[in-house]
Amino acid sequence: MNVKALIRSINHTLKLHKLFPENSRILVACSGGPDSMALLHLLQDIANHRHTKYELGVAIVDHSIRSESKDEVLWLQNQVKALGLPFYTATFDVPRLSKDQKLSEETVGRQVRYQWLNEIAQSEGYDYIAVAHHKDDQAESILAHLIRGTGLNGLTGMAVISYDYTVPVIRPLLDVTKSELLDYLADRDLTYCIDSTNDDISYQRNRIRHRIIPELEFINPNVVDAIVRLGSSVSEDLAVISDLTAQAFERIVIIDKGAMNLSRKALRKEPLAIQRRLWQRLVSSIDSDITLTTAHQEQLLDIVNTGEAKTFTIKSIKVTAQCDTIKVYCKH
Repeated sequence: MNVKALIRSINHTLKLHKLFPENSRILVACSGGPDSMALLHLLQDIANHRHTKYELGVAIVDHSIRSESKDEVLWLQNQVKALGLPFYTATFDVPRLSKDQKLSEETVGRQVRYQWLNEIAQSEGYDYIAVAHHKDDQAESILAHLIRGTGLNGLTGMAVISYDYTVPVIRPLLDVTKSELLDYLADRDLTYCIDSTNDDISYQRNRIRHRIIPELEFINPNVVDAIVRLGSSVSEDLAVISDLTAQAFERIVIIDKGAMNLSRKALRKEPLAIQRRLWQRLVSSIDSDITLTTAHQEQLLDIVNTGEAKTFTIKSIKVTAQCDTIKVYCKH
């Protein structure tokens, strides 16, 4: 794909999702690596393509994992200064936080990075945060969820627009591949940093990238496209299932004095896929932080399928069943 075709492809993604109108203020999350450097310059190219202007800012987080990360922050600062753009940086001791919180460095790094990006975007008045995930990242993400054991939600991959934080996180590059981005950088003679940890296969994502994807490509050279198509197809199907779940909720759930009541008999008539999602919706209506595990779902389905008196508790939620009536409420 040549540069013009690449810009048209990304512009198509943005137009499809009605993103980046004129004079948008966009905070670009940049590591100095090839993907984010390509994103930074491509956004400027797209503004030119649209005959408009964007106000771009560049933000980098030093995770304190590699000794060279401080030098990379300084290198990026000089690059951004040459472009005349605002520059923001923060340092977090991710290895220490990882040990303290008993979470992986990948997980902690992601948490602190997005939290800080959102804070900067809010305080500096940016409309969007742009990140550089591309098609290969999407395939790796879907595979990672599949390996861990996921429901359909995990198979959808990353969304072009995420509303997990106050400021929307945008992924403009999800329809283009890593190799297309590298070709763009070479064509424009743009420099970037190489993160040595990207080759460390002790990280799950790198093992998928360097070991599993190449093996799958040996079977199907177009496996990345196939996995991404699966994600898109699942997203479309989930939209229908979500609508059916909402209709079932309206039809069979009666809310009374803060509790939700429903009939065992009515619930049994719903397909299992709808029952499972109804349970999650019922629980989330009371406590949005609770995600039902497979074991929870099995226990709840048992409550539906038996006529016996049953009680089920998970964190702040209590479920009681007497005769035909199931009651879901906050136990506090």
